[in-house]
Amino acid sequence: MAKKVNDVSNMPQMGSAFSGWQSNITLNKVTQTNVRGDITNVLTAITFKGTVQPLSPEQILLKPEGERSWRWLQIHVFAGGDNLKTGDRISYKESFYKVMADLDYSNNNFVEYHLVEDFQ
Repeated sequence: MAKKVNDVSNMPQMGSAFSGWQSNITLNKVTQTNVRGDITNVLTAITFKGTVQPLSPEQILLKPEGERSWRWLQIHVFAGGDNLKTGDRISYKESFYKVMADLDYSNNNFVEYHLVEDFQ
């Protein structure tokens, strides 16, 4: 079976592979504001289709030694949305995370993020 290839990039398009295992993901993007001298977290909900799963043990071994025991997630989403950037803080399922990698595979029609559990 031939791979579907983008006419411009000559790269396989991952849309059909993702479509079967995507679901709606709602994250809260965390921004901080100064309210009368107090720093306050403001949560803004963003929803998109993708997958969330833990980073594999092999991927965690590539992280700095002091960060390997922390909880790591990876998120795959369709390219085209401006969802997250490296350094963003988010909350997901009652935990806070920091985006540590924003991997652009838009030639293959997807983006991958690596998130590490953030401390409070």
